[in-house]
Amino acid sequence: MLYKLHNNIFIVSLLTFGLIAALAMQKAMNLMALASVVSLTTQLAVLLYYSHEDYVDYSDRSLFHTTFIYTFSLGIFFMLISEYYDGDNFLFSKQDALFYFKQSSKVWEVGLSDNIMRIMREFESEDWGALFYDTIALYLVPNKLFVNFINTFLGATGAVYLYRIGKCFMPYSYAFLASLAYSTSSYIVFFNCSFLKESIFVFFVISVLYYHYQYVLNNSRLSLFGMILCVGILFFFRPAVAAFIVLSLFVYYAIKQKGNALSLFLYGAAIIGILLSMKLMMDTIESNTAGGNMDAVLEDTNNSSYSAGFNLFMSFFGAFFGPFPALIQRFEEPSYVEFLGAGLTYKLFLVGPFWYGIYAIIKNREIELYPLAIFISVEMLATGAVMASLELRKVILHVPFMYIIAYYGIYKGFLPIRMSHLSALPTYLFVVAVVLLWNVIKVKT
Repeated sequence: MLYKLHNNIFIVSLLTFGLIAALAMQKAMNLMALASVVSLTTQLAVLLYYSHEDYVDYSDRSLFHTTFIYTFSLGIFFMLISEYYDGDNFLFSKQDALFYFKQSSKVWEVGLSDNIMRIMREFESEDWGALFYDTIALYLVPNKLFVNFINTFLGATGAVYLYRIGKCFMPYSYAFLASLAYSTSSYIVFFNCSFLKESIFVFFVISVLYYHYQYVLNNSRLSLFGMILCVGILFFFRPAVAAFIVLSLFVYYAIKQKGNALSLFLYGAAIIGILLSMKLMMDTIESNTAGGNMDAVLEDTNNSSYSAGFNLFMSFFGAFFGPFPALIQRFEEPSYVEFLGAGLTYKLFLVGPFWYGIYAIIKNREIELYPLAIFISVEMLATGAVMASLELRKVILHVPFMYIIAYYGIYKGFLPIRMSHLSALPTYLFVVAVVLLWNVIKVKT
């Protein structure tokens, strides 16, 4: 069934890419479009190979090696394109990437401890995590490419953690392919090579849930310590995300206690967590909308061609079903968004299975999956409310677990996947229509 799924996605995706290329004509014929096609075809070729359940090795080692080699190789291809266009390998994401690089590279001048102290004095705590990480990495090896290499290594390690989480709920083949599909996505390769903080940030998010499930399975104090440590680290990346994860875990542990005194305490802690999370969300909304000035937000995000109501609707639509792949360049200059297109196209095919998986979790009272479902739901609502859901960097934190739940939905019997090619056609046509519509909207804005 998984082989059939990826075979169908392969065919429909290539037809979609071809149709968009034909519509875009000369705009689509460039190296950025080639990167999208190469990303999609190679990723689906790997997934097709591992969909042969009878003779494939579904081990941690196999997943780590496959993910590392694939993302490392595709990353080199991406960086060569960046060198060709821009003369550097920051992958066209200049502002934030250069900020992290310039601030952390000062370690070469002032030393490790002095640079860490300077960062603590000059920047807010939510920037400390990425800046500390980059500072230490550049202190060890004074080269940006070393950070890219470490990010790729951590990405492969995170893939193994995600696989072990998935194995708690479904067969090894489903969990393996869920992790592999996420970890070989073009946007993961992009983040590994761009000097942005998302690679290390997502790694710690995955680690929190990984250590949680290890603690539940083995009652290991070391796993409990790892979970608490990773949550603490997340406060130095984005405090709201740490609060959302703690909230989801409190709700889970409260339900598991079944009405005793500890359960009441945990429910109380969860309520406090909800209030604190809402406060953090409202502060974020205030910050992002300048006190409710939506016109300023639309102007700043180049969305002023549409009304505030339409953009808010699209924000929540993107939160629950996107983000969507942009496969046509809006401007003459190259843009990193096409590096993301292939992975987001594949992810769009998992929207149906994901929501079916959420339905199955609720229907069957799969309590062990509640932390994933609650964290994803809260993140979706938060990013939708602050109009950030259409920016992949703002939603990437819960995306790994969407793959787990999507494959869980397939395992539990998401109907179109089990149908014949003809019967499943409406599902694939919906994906094609959304991709085409989104690209038309983005080109006109």
